[in-house]
Amino acid sequence: MATFAVVDHSRELNRGRLEPFLGRHRVVDVWAPDADFPTEIDAAIVMGGFMGAYEEDEHPWLRVEKAWLAKLVGADTPVLGICLGSQLLADALGGRAYLADKPEVGVVEITLTEAGRRHPVARWLGEGAYFAHRDTFDLPPGAVLLAETDLYPAAFELGSALALQPHPEVDAYEAIRWADHPDFDLIEAAGMTKGEYLAGIEAHAARGERAALSLFAAWFDRFS
Repeated sequence: MATFAVVDHSRELNRGRLEPFLGRHRVVDVWAPDADFPTEIDAAIVMGGFMGAYEEDEHPWLRVEKAWLAKLVGADTPVLGICLGSQLLADALGGRAYLADKPEVGVVEITLTEAGRRHPVARWLGEGAYFAHRDTFDLPPGAVLLAETDLYPAAFELGSALALQPHPEVDAYEAIRWADHPDFDLIEAAGMTKGEYLAGIEAHAARGERAALSLFAAWFDRFS
């Protein structure tokens, strides 16, 4: 049994498909704004959120979190960053997170790089995944690009860090629920209709479930 720090940045987001995998281990719940990041852990999972990784003036604890992430990777502790988590890793490791020209939302096509196709975890992203983000990032020095969309990098690896811009933890039910949230404005901002968004979710549901569970199984395999 390994000890995982799971970092949350929003009370409204849940861990979805991660839960059964985390249930086999000891979990240290971390509320990021408290800036109380543990050190005696075997791995960390950094979840999504609504703030930007670069909004340090508004959220000063982001500086503490990024310094903690850099220290973990420097110590070769496995870190999985999802959406905001991937942007925080990019920023912490010498890249740059910033507001994208256009958000990506819904099921988005992915192209795996040669390294991504060989990667034991990222290869399970397949040809498409669920995205919901308005920020993107430049790769840190030395990072290996594993996947990209037509617009932005989608996954990279650097040392013990694996950064995923999509949301493999979000199942179809949750993705549909997000569309009904009054503050979820990404669909219109991305130039989509709600109908197009929902149709993509429905068409991808079964394939996305299989891919996400395979991806998490592959990442957690080292801790079994």
